[in-house]
Amino acid sequence: MAEIHRPFYLVGLGLTHVEVLAALHAESFDEGWSAASFDTTLRMPGAYGFMAVNRTDDEPLGFALFRAALFGGSVSGGGGEAEVLTIATRPQARAQGVARALMAQGLDLAAELGVQKMFLEVAADNAAALGLYRSLGFEQSGRRKAYYARPGGARIDALVMACAVSP
Repeated sequence: MAEIHRPFYLVGLGLTHVEVLAALHAESFDEGWSAASFDTTLRMPGAYGFMAVNRTDDEPLGFALFRAALFGGSVSGGGGEAEVLTIATRPQARAQGVARALMAQGLDLAAELGVQKMFLEVAADNAAALGLYRSLGFEQSGRRKAYYARPGGARIDALVMACAVSP
């Protein structure tokens, strides 16, 4: 889907977005990150991300936050890895291409930076996210037992997934 035809547009994340990010994260996760956590994360070297915004009313729909670690001292120094730190889409904006667009933008910038491999962790029972990640070329590379806490004390495994980043 060409960006011009999407009902949303993407903007780069900055420190001015931390309150909005915390609110969006709280809508999607049982234990949302605080604005202070987003502030700290966005200040880390290699951190970058994007927010999807509704074209009609400028309402934030979701975001993705990444971190790239490059080897060799520079982008041209060769190689590196990146990870999806967190991604969230408001419940009413799901299944509309928001997460796919955010991930694609994150992967594109990773390629521009010289990243060779992208990693992420996802709850083993999150079928929608697993379908998206697999469609983008991610494959399971590991498992973290009882990684995520659920309400009531239940725990769920995290699947570690990775994909090659194409220049």
